[in-house]
Amino acid sequence: MDTTIETITATVAAAATTATAAASNTTSASNIKELIKDFLIASLQPNKTVIITGLLIVLLFPIFLHQVLHGNESGSSSSKTSLPSILLAGPSGAGKTALLTLFEKRAGRKTSPSTSTDDDEPAKTHTSQTPVSVKLNAAASWSSSSSSSSDDEPNKKKSKNFLLIDTPGHPKLRSTALSHLLPLDPKTGRPLPPPKTEPIKGVLFLLDASTLSPSSPDSSLSQAATYLYDLLLALQHRYSRYTKGSKHPPSIPVLIAANKLDLFTALPATLVKKELEAELGRIRMSRSKGLLDSGVKEEDLTVGDKEEGDDWLGEYGSDKFEFRQLVEFDIEVEVMGGSVVGNGGEEGPGCEGWWKWVVERV
Repeated sequence: MDTTIETITATVAAAATTATAAASNTTSASNIKELIKDFLIASLQPNKTVIITGLLIVLLFPIFLHQVLHGNESGSSSSKTSLPSILLAGPSGAGKTALLTLFEKRAGRKTSPSTSTDDDEPAKTHTSQTPVSVKLNAAASWSSSSSSSSDDEPNKKKSKNFLLIDTPGHPKLRSTALSHLLPLDPKTGRPLPPPKTEPIKGVLFLLDASTLSPSSPDSSLSQAATYLYDLLLALQHRYSRYTKGSKHPPSIPVLIAANKLDLFTALPATLVKKELEAELGRIRMSRSKGLLDSGVKEEDLTVGDKEEGDDWLGEYGSDKFEFRQLVEFDIEVEVMGGSVVGNGGEEGPGCEGWWKWVVERV
């Protein structure tokens, strides 16, 4: 090693001597040679300082390199997923995609009295097969007939962005919406703990109020109630299964939006609530009877078994189902009528009330 050091020292010293002679004649080449030799000997000896410095370089350099190459990408991804979200769910044909289109046009878009009325109407849509997320501004003014001063009002307010997630309503694709509320482990199929920062701030469940009458030959009451039952049950399991001491996951309220009230066959919000509660009660009894018919006796079920596998929604053992029973599981359910094509005037009720509910939750 001494021979190597002598060779390196002599080479560096020769180069330094040439540069030094050109720059200044006062510096001694021999002193430079000694300094370089001492530095090389100290750096090649296995002392504690050299070892610690080398380990820090080896450990920190990959982290630094990853931050430089992927820092912006990961930052933008985390900011997107951290936005508060509203889950838009409901059976097929209820008008979810039309509502999403209308919200996208009205939320955050400056309007004026000269704006064409056709542009404010929801576009014709088809059945969604995949979930669609749209970023909206909760500070946007909903009214399209506001003056120019009120049009600039959203710009004066602090922008509050959130995501509206439209999920498919087909029975085979409804697991997409349920997975947002109760994510499952792909390997075991068991529920995963909810994230620390809950992005879902509410569920907007849209249904067609014009086909909910049980006496109608094309009644969609059973289909809508079955989907709503699974959704509320997922929220109930989310509350009961993930309890650390006395701390529960953040509450996720549900708004049942009765759409198409502009049609004369539509039921008002009070009757929609009544019919849904009655149908949910029938579904609850039917599923409970199916469990008993499978050979499992009710008295053989422990409290833990009921929490893990029972399909009973609301107060256990109650004869009649009511939405207020879900308050025990920190689930607030509200029923509100409206119409995607209405404007709150002669064309019937609009959906401004739904928008206000969404803004209050995000």
